[in-house]
Amino acid sequence: MITGSNMVALLHALATDHSDRALNIIVTEPDLDDEVRDSLYRAIAENTEPDEQARAVGDVIRDIDGDQFLINECYRLAFYLSDQWAEMAENPLFARFSANRAAIVLDKWVHYFPIYTRHLERFRGRSVNVLEVGVYRGGGLDLWSSYLGPEAKLVGLDIDEAAVRAVKGRFQVVLGDQADPDVLRKINDDYGPFDVVIDDGGHTMDQQIVTIETLFPLLNDGGVFIVEDTHTSYWTAFGGGLHEPTSFVEWTKPRIDDLHSRHHAGIDRSSVWATEVDGMHWYDSVVVLDKKHRFRPFNEMAGSASYIWADRFSEGLGVEMLATRDQALHDRDRLRDELAHVYAVETDAEKAEQLEKAWRTTEELRLARAELSQTRERLAQLGGQLSSQEEELTSTRNDLLESWEQIRGIRKTSSWRVTKPLRAVRRLLP
Repeated sequence: MITGSNMVALLHALATDHSDRALNIIVTEPDLDDEVRDSLYRAIAENTEPDEQARAVGDVIRDIDGDQFLINECYRLAFYLSDQWAEMAENPLFARFSANRAAIVLDKWVHYFPIYTRHLERFRGRSVNVLEVGVYRGGGLDLWSSYLGPEAKLVGLDIDEAAVRAVKGRFQVVLGDQADPDVLRKINDDYGPFDVVIDDGGHTMDQQIVTIETLFPLLNDGGVFIVEDTHTSYWTAFGGGLHEPTSFVEWTKPRIDDLHSRHHAGIDRSSVWATEVDGMHWYDSVVVLDKKHRFRPFNEMAGSASYIWADRFSEGLGVEMLATRDQALHDRDRLRDELAHVYAVETDAEKAEQLEKAWRTTEELRLARAELSQTRERLAQLGGQLSSQEEELTSTRNDLLESWEQIRGIRKTSSWRVTKPLRAVRRLLP
């Protein structure tokens, strides 16, 4: 594989848009396997833009399971040669990260920054409790403090005493192993409950699973749990592997079923994952869980948009019934007002006359409603009969078409043409 100064020269040639030099390095490199040499050559020759060439070279090295550092350098070059760096520069976390040249050490995958802002933006300027698991040299705590604001309370957990010294007293850092549930529960008792937990610790399967199983149930309602570097679920050195049952990624997959526990009796509906997970988000190397006690899912209908596909006949009856009900209620209230007025101001004879008139009106309304009800029933019957007649008509039309096709077929036969004179004579006979 190309290494050392030759690799630097290759990337420099791509960065300065001298693909001919890059091709020459590939052709003259003595230690390259012929198949790899051909793949690298085509990666440059078949792409025209420098960022595409750098990305393609990184893909070739990735496909042969080459050195991770070389792959990283190719992808870094592709990123900065494209317009993506300019878009990312508008991200406040990446902007601060990029300017952090002489401050606290911070090592991050660049594509994480949009994920952070998407899920942490709502906590900015608020009084929130944040736990970062895996402090390293303190750069993460410094970044979160700057982004979230002075109201945020941050605490770190790390197994290395160097992390305590690195923060220089600016943040509280607890020493302990994240794979120990007792350590996690104690830090929650002492400094929690937390609104945000960011697991950037040891990244082994046991550490990630124990941490989320212990701390997520203790997270504040409305909180968020972020697990970084979940690509280790595919690395055997961390206890992972593709479709490895004990990996963290495989652990997350049943949580999808838990989200839908109310839709199948075979899913445990009592677990914290069924009742407290409001949403799950999978990204390249990052998994995010939203914490919220959810109300039971139910269906509701509002508005009148149902008319778009509804049966116009039944919809019309429904609208008419509602209108009739409203009118009846209006008439009832009006009659009550009139009766109250009769009792208050008119003579006995006038009262009797008005009461008789009101009674007749009420009886007429009752009869009218009964007739309307019968009319609706008749309309419904007619609608059903009409539908049946339409079906019969369609069937008859189909039969006629079929018969006509048969007649057309008969007319094309030789016997029909031969007997044509006989049919003409027959029509002349009485």
